[in-house]
Amino acid sequence: MFFPLVPPARLLPPGSRRLVVALLLAGSLSQAQPTPVIPAAGRPLTLPQALELARTQAPHLQAKAYQVQAAEADLTHTKTQRLPSLRLSGQVSYGSTNAGAGTMLPVGTIIPSSGSLSGVNSYNAVFGSLGTALMEWSPVTFGQYPAQWARAEAARSYAQADADNELFTQQLRVAQTYLDLLATQSLRRVREQDVRRVAVLKKTITRLTLHGLRPGVDSTLARATEAQSQLALLTAREQEADRQARLFTLLGQPGATWQPDTLYNQTPPPALVPPAATHPTLGLQQRAIDLGQARETALRRQYRPRLSLLGATWGRGSGLGADGQTDYGLGGAAPTRFNYAVGVGVVFDLLDWPRVQAQAQAENLRTQGLQAEYRQQQLELSNQATLAQQRRQLAAERARQAPLQLTAARQAYRQKLALYNAGLATVVDLTQALYGLQQAEQDQVLTANAAWQALLAQTAAAGDFSFFFTPVTP
Repeated sequence: MFFPLVPPARLLPPGSRRLVVALLLAGSLSQAQPTPVIPAAGRPLTLPQALELARTQAPHLQAKAYQVQAAEADLTHTKTQRLPSLRLSGQVSYGSTNAGAGTMLPVGTIIPSSGSLSGVNSYNAVFGSLGTALMEWSPVTFGQYPAQWARAEAARSYAQADADNELFTQQLRVAQTYLDLLATQSLRRVREQDVRRVAVLKKTITRLTLHGLRPGVDSTLARATEAQSQLALLTAREQEADRQARLFTLLGQPGATWQPDTLYNQTPPPALVPPAATHPTLGLQQRAIDLGQARETALRRQYRPRLSLLGATWGRGSGLGADGQTDYGLGGAAPTRFNYAVGVGVVFDLLDWPRVQAQAQAENLRTQGLQAEYRQQQLELSNQATLAQQRRQLAAERARQAPLQLTAARQAYRQKLALYNAGLATVVDLTQALYGLQQAEQDQVLTANAAWQALLAQTAAAGDFSFFFTPVTP
């Protein structure tokens, strides 16, 4: 999957795997980690604080944590499969004792009737009782239990990798939205400055037209330019509110207004080489492949026999005596005969092979599909890393050119304004110079932010969030 710098994407801060494990295995998510300090509205919010809030407060990350706990519970359940089973049962019945000779196959529900054979059918009923204790233990499964254990382990590893990958996704979204908010705030300030400049320019043009030094159309164009700058400011404010709302949602917080760290708008990061790391998405894909292979192995081993040790004891009571006499009282409700038995049993479904083989083949094909997706992920991440590196280089070049552009645009605007005041330039020429200055100011304030966005793209491709914080770590 390609990871654009818009949701969704993948991030994982250093050491977060240990933090996630602690979060996921705790009994209560709200008690697993201390509640982070939430800055008051209007106070500065650093990017590490935002990432920590998202990690501990986002509901969908908590959902992933519960899935890991469920996988741990399944693993515990699989472990109990090696324990012997002991089934206790007991009953007291009141019924007739007509018996007949013959054999019944075990299909459906069969209720046997025991008693002496009689030439007549009688509906006289007596009390009877039966209590049993049956123990069964399968110490030899010919590889079935190890395969089940490996499948449960693979499922647990997959759930953990899924949680890690989702954390990576969430934190990259937070960082991306954080930088976007900073960019929109910078644009809003540029628009505010432009509104003030256009207001002053409009007064100048209006005064000149009132004195007849300029045609009336110039004041009309000045009013249009002022309205246009006001609309641009409103658009910038709308974008800022949208980024704020997105950040609230990602942090799992109700609406508030925080001030992001302007560091990412001031100084571009230095050129660095991403570290070698296993990308969380590739890790998740590999765990999916491992789970598919474990399922296939477990399916194939289902065909193997199972050897069991058996032991049982039971007691029987009956209102029908050995001499054929019937006791219609409650005497038959108490057990009077006791037995025991031990043995060894082997269960083997000889004709189950075609069904097992078909299921295993289907699982094998699904695993091959996951392997093909893994190779696709590798290709996309490799291309993303190349593109991110190119973006870093272009951002560095823009950082060198933006100040030159701004200086030239300011000089051009001052010159056009002087020429216009002297009657040597038209209002169209002045408007074009004003537009060039606006664009240069916008490019200047976004230069550093664009460089950090390119670094974030490299982080997304590398799969290690520590790379993003390296330039700002003392």
